[in-house]
Amino acid sequence: MDTNRSSDLDKEPNRQHEEDLDSLLVEQFEKAILRNAGGLERFKKEIPLLLRKAIDEVIDSARTNRVTLGETKINERIYLGTKIRAQLRNRLKLAKGKMLDLHLGGPEVGIQSTIRQSWSIPPGLVGNPCLLVKSDEKRATCSVGVTVIRDPVLKAAGKSSRRRMISDAGVSNVRWILKDEPLPDASS
Repeated sequence: MDTNRSSDLDKEPNRQHEEDLDSLLVEQFEKAILRNAGGLERFKKEIPLLLRKAIDEVIDSARTNRVTLGETKINERIYLGTKIRAQLRNRLKLAKGKMLDLHLGGPEVGIQSTIRQSWSIPPGLVGNPCLLVKSDEKRATCSVGVTVIRDPVLKAAGKSSRRRMISDAGVSNVRWILKDEPLPDASS
Protein backbone atom coordinates (compact mmCIF):
# COMPACT_ATOMS: atom_id res chain seq x y z
CA MET A 1 0.00 0.00 0.00
CA ASP A 2 1.36 3.43 -0.97
CA THR A 3 1.14 5.57 2.13
CA ASN A 4 2.92 8.55 0.52
CA ARG A 5 0.08 9.04 -1.93
CA SER A 6 -2.46 9.13 0.89
CA SER A 7 -0.46 11.67 2.90
CA ASP A 8 -0.04 13.89 -0.20
CA LEU A 9 -3.80 13.83 -0.75
CA ASP A 10 -4.36 14.70 2.89
CA LYS A 11 -2.09 17.76 2.52
CA GLU A 12 -4.04 19.24 -0.42
CA PRO A 13 -7.15 20.24 1.58
CA ASN A 14 -4.89 21.65 4.31
CA ARG A 15 -2.94 23.69 1.75
CA GLN A 16 -6.17 25.03 0.24
CA HIS A 17 -7.49 25.87 3.70
CA GLU A 18 -4.21 27.67 4.51
CA GLU A 19 -4.44 29.66 1.24
CA ASP A 20 -8.04 30.63 2.02
CA LEU A 21 -7.07 31.78 5.52
CA ASP A 22 -4.09 33.70 4.10
CA SER A 23 -6.33 35.42 1.56
CA LEU A 24 -8.75 36.47 4.29
CA LEU A 25 -5.90 37.67 6.51
CA VAL A 26 -4.36 39.70 3.65
CA GLU A 27 -7.73 41.29 2.88
CA GLN A 28 -8.25 42.26 6.56
CA PHE A 29 -4.69 43.58 6.77
CA GLU A 30 -5.15 45.71 3.62
CA LYS A 31 -8.41 47.15 4.96
CA ALA A 32 -6.77 48.03 8.29
CA ILE A 33 -3.89 49.78 6.53
CA LEU A 34 -6.18 51.81 4.28
CA ARG A 35 -8.50 52.65 7.16
CA ASN A 36 -5.58 53.94 9.24
CA ALA A 37 -4.16 55.80 6.23
CA GLY A 38 -7.43 57.65 5.62
CA GLY A 39 -8.32 55.75 2.44
CA LEU A 40 -6.64 54.66 -0.77
CA GLU A 41 -6.32 58.12 -2.31
CA ARG A 42 -4.59 59.51 0.75
CA PHE A 43 -2.34 56.43 0.93
CA LYS A 44 -1.42 56.91 -2.77
CA LYS A 45 -0.55 60.53 -2.12
CA GLU A 46 1.31 60.26 1.19
CA ILE A 47 3.26 57.00 1.03
CA PRO A 48 5.35 57.85 -2.07
CA LEU A 49 6.22 61.17 -0.38
CA LEU A 50 7.16 59.33 2.83
CA LEU A 51 9.43 56.99 0.85
CA ARG A 52 11.03 59.84 -1.11
CA LYS A 53 11.75 61.74 2.10
CA ALA A 54 13.30 58.68 3.76
CA ILE A 55 15.48 58.06 0.70
CA ASP A 56 16.58 61.69 0.51
CA GLU A 57 17.47 61.74 4.21
CA VAL A 58 19.70 58.69 3.77
CA ILE A 59 21.35 60.05 0.61
CA ASP A 60 21.84 63.40 2.41
CA SER A 61 22.97 65.24 -0.73
CA ALA A 62 23.67 68.55 1.03
CA ARG A 63 26.36 67.02 3.24
CA THR A 64 27.62 64.12 1.13
CA ASN A 65 27.39 65.36 -2.48
CA ARG A 66 25.64 62.05 -3.32
CA VAL A 67 22.56 62.00 -5.52
CA THR A 68 21.50 58.32 -5.65
CA LEU A 69 21.10 55.38 -3.28
CA GLY A 70 23.70 53.56 -5.39
CA GLU A 71 26.29 55.85 -3.84
CA THR A 72 25.41 54.85 -0.28
CA LYS A 73 27.00 52.06 1.76
CA ILE A 74 25.21 48.85 2.73
CA ASN A 75 24.74 49.96 6.35
CA GLU A 76 23.00 53.12 5.12
CA ARG A 77 20.65 51.07 2.95
CA ILE A 78 19.88 48.82 5.92
CA TYR A 79 19.14 51.95 7.93
CA LEU A 80 16.79 53.08 5.14
CA GLY A 81 14.73 49.91 5.69
CA THR A 82 14.60 50.60 9.42
CA LYS A 83 13.60 54.21 8.79
CA ILE A 84 10.82 53.18 6.38
CA ARG A 85 9.43 50.65 8.89
CA ALA A 86 9.33 53.22 11.69
CA GLN A 87 7.83 55.96 9.51
CA LEU A 88 5.14 53.67 8.08
CA ARG A 89 4.19 52.44 11.54
CA ASN A 90 3.94 56.03 12.79
CA ARG A 91 2.07 57.29 9.71
CA LEU A 92 -0.45 54.44 9.90
CA LYS A 93 -0.78 54.88 13.68
CA LEU A 94 -0.23 51.18 14.26
CA ALA A 95 1.27 49.66 17.40
CA LYS A 96 4.66 47.96 17.34
CA GLY A 97 4.48 44.24 17.80
CA LYS A 98 6.37 42.34 20.46
CA MET A 99 8.29 40.30 17.89
CA LEU A 100 7.45 41.88 14.54
CA ASP A 101 6.97 45.41 13.22
CA LEU A 102 3.21 45.87 13.65
CA HIS A 103 0.41 44.67 15.89
CA LEU A 104 -3.10 44.91 14.45
CA GLY A 105 -4.98 42.99 17.12
CA GLY A 106 -4.50 39.63 15.40
CA PRO A 107 -1.23 38.14 14.25
CA GLU A 108 1.76 40.45 14.24
CA VAL A 109 2.89 41.79 10.87
CA GLY A 110 6.36 42.32 9.44
CA ILE A 111 7.44 45.13 7.15
CA GLN A 112 10.14 44.44 4.58
CA SER A 113 11.46 47.03 2.17
CA THR A 114 13.74 46.77 -0.82
CA ILE A 115 15.40 48.98 -3.37
CA ARG A 116 16.14 45.93 -5.52
CA GLN A 117 13.94 43.50 -7.43
CA SER A 118 12.91 41.28 -4.51
CA TRP A 119 12.81 41.15 -0.73
CA SER A 120 15.20 39.39 1.63
CA ILE A 121 13.06 37.57 4.19
CA PRO A 122 14.41 36.62 7.64
CA PRO A 123 13.34 33.23 9.03
CA GLY A 124 11.16 34.86 11.72
CA LEU A 125 8.74 36.22 9.11
CA VAL A 126 7.85 32.82 7.62
CA GLY A 127 4.21 32.08 8.40
CA ASN A 128 3.38 35.72 9.11
CA PRO A 129 1.65 38.50 7.19
CA CYS A 130 4.00 41.07 5.75
CA LEU A 131 3.81 44.55 4.25
CA LEU A 132 6.22 44.66 1.31
CA VAL A 133 7.60 48.04 0.24
CA LYS A 134 9.65 48.60 -2.89
CA SER A 135 11.33 51.83 -3.95
CA ASP A 136 12.83 51.82 -7.44
CA GLU A 137 14.88 54.98 -7.73
CA LYS A 138 15.97 54.32 -11.34
CA ARG A 139 12.40 53.93 -12.58
CA ALA A 140 11.12 56.52 -10.07
CA THR A 141 8.37 54.17 -8.85
CA CYS A 142 7.26 52.60 -5.62
CA SER A 143 5.04 49.68 -4.71
CA VAL A 144 3.41 48.55 -1.48
CA GLY A 145 1.68 45.21 -1.07
CA VAL A 146 0.56 42.69 1.50
CA THR A 147 1.09 38.95 1.61
CA VAL A 148 1.60 36.06 3.99
CA ILE A 149 5.14 34.70 3.83
CA ARG A 150 5.13 30.92 3.29
CA ASP A 151 7.92 28.47 2.50
CA PRO A 152 6.64 27.59 -1.00
CA VAL A 153 7.07 31.21 -2.19
CA LEU A 154 10.64 31.56 -0.94
CA LYS A 155 13.85 30.60 -2.71
CA ALA A 156 16.52 28.53 -0.96
CA ALA A 157 18.60 30.32 1.64
CA GLY A 158 22.06 31.56 0.71
CA LYS A 159 25.17 30.00 2.18
CA SER A 160 26.14 33.00 4.27
CA SER A 161 22.65 34.00 5.43
CA ARG A 162 19.48 32.29 6.56
CA ARG A 163 17.48 34.96 4.74
CA ARG A 164 15.55 33.88 1.66
CA MET A 165 14.33 35.84 -1.34
CA ILE A 166 10.71 35.87 -2.46
CA SER A 167 10.32 33.92 -5.69
CA ASP A 168 8.57 35.24 -8.81
CA ALA A 169 5.59 33.04 -7.87
CA GLY A 170 5.59 34.67 -4.42
CA VAL A 171 5.64 38.16 -5.94
CA SER A 172 2.67 37.22 -8.14
CA ASN A 173 0.72 36.33 -4.96
CA VAL A 174 1.21 39.78 -3.41
CA ARG A 175 -1.93 41.88 -3.08
CA TRP A 176 -0.74 45.28 -4.26
CA ILE A 177 -2.13 48.42 -2.64
CA LEU A 178 0.23 50.55 -4.74
CA LYS A 179 1.89 49.12 -7.83
CA ASP A 180 4.56 51.10 -9.66
CA GLU A 181 3.22 54.43 -8.41
CA PRO A 182 5.34 57.46 -9.31
CA LEU A 183 7.99 58.25 -6.74
CA PRO A 184 8.27 62.04 -6.38
CA ASP A 185 11.43 63.77 -7.63
CA ALA A 186 14.19 64.34 -5.14
CA SER A 187 13.37 68.06 -5.26
CA SER A 188 9.79 67.47 -3.98
